[in-house]
Amino acid sequence: MGLLLSDAKAESQQLDHGEFIFDQSQTPPALPQFRWTPIQLPDNWDLSHPFRGGFGWYRFSLTLDHSPDDLWAIYLPHLSVNARVFINGQLVGSGGSFTEPVSHNSYRPLFFVFPGLLLHAGENQIALNLLGYAQEESGLGTFQIGPATALKPTYNSLYFRAVIVPTISFTLLLLLSFILFIIWLRRRHETLYLMFALCGGFCTLYTAVFFIQEVPWLTHHQWLWMELTAIMCYIYCLMLLIHRFVKVQRPSLEKFFLIYTIVGPFLILLIPPPYLFRGFGLLGLGYSAISLYILFTIYRYRHQCLPSETWLLFFSILFSALTGYHDLAYMLHAQHEIPVFIFYWGSTILGIAIAFLLLLRFDRSLILFETLNRDLNSMVAEKSRTLAQSYQERQTLEMRQAVFGERERIMRDLHDGLGGYLVSALVQAERHPPLLVPLQQTLRSALEDLRLMIDSLDGDPTDLATQMGSLRERLESLMESSGAVLHWQVEDSPRLPFPSTSNTLQLMRMVQEIFTNIAKHSHACHVFFSVGAHHLEIRDDGEGFDTVTTRPGRGLPHLYRRAQQLGITLHISSSSLGTTLHLTW
Repeated sequence: MGLLLSDAKAESQQLDHGEFIFDQSQTPPALPQFRWTPIQLPDNWDLSHPFRGGFGWYRFSLTLDHSPDDLWAIYLPHLSVNARVFINGQLVGSGGSFTEPVSHNSYRPLFFVFPGLLLHAGENQIALNLLGYAQEESGLGTFQIGPATALKPTYNSLYFRAVIVPTISFTLLLLLSFILFIIWLRRRHETLYLMFALCGGFCTLYTAVFFIQEVPWLTHHQWLWMELTAIMCYIYCLMLLIHRFVKVQRPSLEKFFLIYTIVGPFLILLIPPPYLFRGFGLLGLGYSAISLYILFTIYRYRHQCLPSETWLLFFSILFSALTGYHDLAYMLHAQHEIPVFIFYWGSTILGIAIAFLLLLRFDRSLILFETLNRDLNSMVAEKSRTLAQSYQERQTLEMRQAVFGERERIMRDLHDGLGGYLVSALVQAERHPPLLVPLQQTLRSALEDLRLMIDSLDGDPTDLATQMGSLRERLESLMESSGAVLHWQVEDSPRLPFPSTSNTLQLMRMVQEIFTNIAKHSHACHVFFSVGAHHLEIRDDGEGFDTVTTRPGRGLPHLYRRAQQLGITLHISSSSLGTTLHLTW
């Protein structure tokens, strides 16, 4: 029970032999020697004190020949659930609250620094008060006492593995789970992201046990129940994740294990607290079977995924399953040493592996998208070139058709206009050689029609005002020769519904024909011409005619036909006071 150090500055020493007693005292109890039980560390209460829990006291003796003058420390690597330490009756360190909600130090080392002067030459008593629970692997592992500088590196190393690493794992998995959950909200059909988010969420809840020391509102057994339930939910969600990953449909099996996952933990709530830990251990046997099923499923459907994905997933789950079997063995069979649970290492590695696989899939999707985008750009460029070429060919064809159409129009106008006049002149010359006046008149008409054609080809088909201005001089000469005065008024620049050189020529011919008829038949003294944006009106004060009883010749039907071809409306009204022709469009 005692340890002798001849030099106060000696290296740290490990304490593993002492005495133990269950006692509710808040300070080291002064009880008779016979009531203390010799104990050797590590001490697992499930073996040394079955179905016992509460406050236990350990005491150890340390003999020194000098009182140290530097800082010393007590380093407790493994204990459950909480502890406080006294040196020669004086409190030097505590792990936190000993009343509900208690402080949890089952998975984190404790390090208490104290002045070396608390130790005196001769025998020193080290008392340790431990809070533990029945049948939950409570107890104390071997611990060390010595100079703080000598123990600190060992403590820092274990603290990093037991507290810092789970904290980092918790943060990364929580962040990744949140990101994937957001992705799932935007892509509800991709349930793979939801399954990973749930796996990460339950895994972070379990991992929090290793670094959270103070748990508000929850009692120890409530916190333990939530921790172990989170493991069960994590394994169930992992099965769903693998089903989605390898594209396997097993709804009946998923429903069965869903009921198993929900009902099992709630049934455990009905049993007494000392059996809670072992109850979850028995329940965990079903999840060990799930892990074997998951490994079998991955291997069986390995051809549905890339080989790199399959084997990375297989070995990461195998590693996670082995860590789970390790912890399950501690839960079902008590060992002499205080258990060190390592399943969070397996779940963390598995989470990283699955996240890496999802990133690989995302990277492949991105590469595929870039390839498709590049191919699409090439197709668009090719189609654009083809379309441009087709458009150019169409323009060439339309231009050629326009040239052919204009050529046909000119030929038709020459045939119907100038050709007709020349034929008439030839017939007059052959039949009546001495009659020069009719021949001159026919040739003059042919010349006027030729001028109309040239004006229509030379001008802008949309600029009717200019075209009519060119026609005005000839019409005035015609009216003067017939003894009439022309009154010309342009209200606005007219524009036909379908402007073209051909339609402009047809309109000019209609106007010319109307004035020719006025000169021949009306005996008018005044002729009024007015044109606006959407109308044209020609009015004279001649003799007029009855539009109902007068037998029409070829002139009026010809005018109506031309108006219909141009898409305009021709209205003729006549009386003894004169005749009015009104064109509208």
